[in-house]
Amino acid sequence: MHEESYIESCRRRVEEQYASIRLGSGTIGGCFGSILCHELHGGGEVGNGLHFSALAAKWGIPVSILGEMIWDHCKRLEPLLTVTHK
Repeated sequence: MHEESYIESCRRRVEEQYASIRLGSGTIGGCFGSILCHELHGGGEVGNGLHFSALAAKWGIPVSILGEMIWDHCKRLEPLLTVTHK
């Protein structure tokens, strides 16, 4: 069984707390990436382009943890290794 890391726990709690919030895209709630984009790049009533320290304060976490969450998000966007045999 996989034990949830602190960053994964933060990510899950953000998603849970935005479950009923309308994002700039018009959707209600969403994945961490959509929420992060909404808050950093703006859109809708909640958000509108917060800078890192303001978003960290809104979420009640240190800026360094927000940075780790963003790093983790970017890492998940990377393609998986594939070997091309030619």
